[in-house]
Amino acid sequence: MKATPLFPLLLLVLAGCAAAKAVGTATQPVPAAATVPAAVASHSPEAPEAPATPQSSRAEIKPAVTQPSQERGLSLRATLSHTAYSQSVPTQLLVKVEFCNTDKLPANRPPLNIALVLDRSGSMADDMKFPHAIAAARAVIENLTERDFVSLVAFNESVLVLSPAGRVVNKPFLFQRLAEVSPGGVTDLSAGLLEGIAQVNSQSATGQVKHVLLLTDGQANMGVTEPEALRKLAESAHAKGIGISTLGCGADFNQSLLADLATAGGGRYTYVKSAEQLPAAFKQELRGLLAVVAQNVRLEVALKGGVITKIYGQPSQPPTADHQLQIGNLRAGERGYVMMALRPAEFQPGAAVEVSAKLTYDVPETSERIVRHTGTRARFAATAGEVRAGASEEVLLCGATMDALDLAADALQSFDSDRYATARASFEQSYERTREYARSHGNQDLLNETFLLKHFLEELEVIRGPGEAALGSLSGDTRNQIEKQAGYHDYQLLHHEMAQSGQNKETGKAP
Repeated sequence: MKATPLFPLLLLVLAGCAAAKAVGTATQPVPAAATVPAAVASHSPEAPEAPATPQSSRAEIKPAVTQPSQERGLSLRATLSHTAYSQSVPTQLLVKVEFCNTDKLPANRPPLNIALVLDRSGSMADDMKFPHAIAAARAVIENLTERDFVSLVAFNESVLVLSPAGRVVNKPFLFQRLAEVSPGGVTDLSAGLLEGIAQVNSQSATGQVKHVLLLTDGQANMGVTEPEALRKLAESAHAKGIGISTLGCGADFNQSLLADLATAGGGRYTYVKSAEQLPAAFKQELRGLLAVVAQNVRLEVALKGGVITKIYGQPSQPPTADHQLQIGNLRAGERGYVMMALRPAEFQPGAAVEVSAKLTYDVPETSERIVRHTGTRARFAATAGEVRAGASEEVLLCGATMDALDLAADALQSFDSDRYATARASFEQSYERTREYARSHGNQDLLNETFLLKHFLEELEVIRGPGEAALGSLSGDTRNQIEKQAGYHDYQLLHHEMAQSGQNKETGKAP
């Protein structure tokens, strides 16, 4: 069968994103859908029953939400769960900070210069991981054209260059070289990463999209092993215009390291829970390489009159008045959000909690640095009625759902059956309420976010296994899978793709 060129595939991807809109963009009132990546989702979110209410065309502070007025690039919005608070009312004060990107891809794609860097250590022989990794590399090559460059690198304790960087003019030769390598040995991740960077750099030219795709299933146990040193390698490559994306397969790799490498390298981290998903994950990453429209995205949130006590999806930390989050690159049609719990400093007349958010990013085409600002506040209230009157049901429901998911993941990891049962029941209740709220208010964004959260719980159920076996019987591998899935879920909340509102991403038809 004749290989399908990459560009027609990209056109199909773009068709699904063409009508997406940014959260808080004033000129597009219908919320965009935020879907789960195709390599992870088993079905698409449903469409809301009612259209969204048109939003204001000016940047202004409203009772519970702020919305900027930029028409292109990233938009930024901050929404509080309550615009008033009181010590006598047992409510948790939350803020949801959302960002969204609606920039589109250029009509003509640039040539690619890609290094495929594959772990060939002994553990890759388990569960057919290496054969599927080879199939994934073949899938990438099949979708390249003679305009593109590719290099093939395999590594264990040493590096093997299967094919140095060159134009894709002899695909059968590249396929043959992939078939000649087999797994064995240990993992010198830094050696493979450095060789991939060097190969891309050897054929570097103006106008190329230069990128390293690195796949591993284990720990970096030879060569450079310190996470900070490896991160600096990725940062150095990115500074030279070479991006790095990482794919972790199985349950034994260092998820934090791979996510940090991708963020520092301006790429994307992907968790591939089973080897069969590797070809789809590689092809999805290939499609996304040409879609980067915002680089070095960084979100800063600061409080006056209070502290941040919890950041959902982030490691626990002491209460703080500010937080910085390195998001990395965003692609066309992507959005994300972060949810935080807040604690007021004072409970007296005249007191207030003020939230300010700042989003900074670079535009690849122009090298221009863009800064977005937004802010909102909650004031002290003397009566419970004032607190309830200024509540945002959307944020409260989303926060309750995320709380239940966090509890469920923690309970599985700690073998606590009672906590898991409580969390599961709480999630089901929160999920249904949030889903109905999103449908009745025509909120496609919230509906798709809720779908993403629902999918995470389904993944936990699959990992846990059938029946009602005691959680104490879960194996170490199962616990690792739960940890990886939880970490990837948190990563996805910051990097999930928008789809055309009201349509099924797989079929393009209304559900």
